[in-house]
Amino acid sequence: MFKFLIRCLFMIAGVALLGETAMPLRDETVRVDQHTSHVNDGESARRDNRSGDTSYTLHLVGGEVASCSVGYAAYQRLKDGDAIRVQSTRLFRQCVRVARDEEVVEATRHWRWIAWAIGGVLIALAIGWLRADDEDGSIGVA
Repeated sequence: MFKFLIRCLFMIAGVALLGETAMPLRDETVRVDQHTSHVNDGESARRDNRSGDTSYTLHLVGGEVASCSVGYAAYQRLKDGDAIRVQSTRLFRQCVRVARDEEVVEATRHWRWIAWAIGGVLIALAIGWLRADDEDGSIGVA
């Protein structure tokens, strides 16, 4: 019963990812309201005496998308109050492209291919084309 539920969840997630790639992108003009950054200092970063991974987020107003995760260059380039044009996916509201005055500030390339690959693997797991070997936990072709 538990395996059946997991397979159903894999199928739903895989179909959602594939469906997201087929939908047109949402294109809207919004304003940057706030900048936030968060340092993820995981156990390995503390153990190696290194700083953690920093994620940068732009909080937006005036559209459907509330925030976008961006790289450091876009985080520094865009200021609070800037009007930007955001292209995002409809289902998961993931920012794909951020532009200011027709200049692309941030673009996520190959997101469709990545979603297709992950969605395909999830559906293959749900159907049973890929199976986890019970002895060592490795995944193989059925």
